Amino acid sequence: MKTYRLRINLAMLGCALFIVACAKQEPFVNIEHYRHEDGTYRGSFIDRGLIQVNVQFTLEDGVVTQAEFRHLVGIVPAYDWTTDQEPYRSVIRQYDEALQYLVGKRLADHLTDLYEPGPIVQTEVDGYSGATIRSGKILAAFRDALQKGVYRY
Repeated sequence: MKTYRLRINLAMLGCALFIVACAKQEPFVNIEHYRHEDGTYRGSFIDRGLIQVNVQFTLEDGVVTQAEFRHLVGIVPAYDWTTDQEPYRSVIRQYDEALQYLVGKRLADHLTDLYEPGPIVQTEVDGYSGATIRSGKILAAFRDALQKGVYRY
């Protein structure tokens, strides 16, 4: 009987400690607002089991100094970032404009600008406006990279 009471008391103490720990947590802050180490980062956006966007970028004092696609594939229509066919080549240029927009800027201040790429992307493509590219995929790949940490110092 004493062992049973001891187990109940320990369980209750554990629950109480958990509740206190949770109450002291700060509200969620987007990952890009944390202080990140200088270095090169890699991240991906994966959907339907396929890597659609893979980026590599370099941070120095919170500023993106370099950014590039390592992989870019569209599902519908299917295209590969190495294609020279139009209109896909121009759509890829739109994605690159969205990515390059971040170069020279503080990531914490400008990453969420990609939610509305219309003002950022200037390349005109029949049937594809700057507002219709899926730049949220780039944003998700950046956040994935930040969560993983520095790939190379």
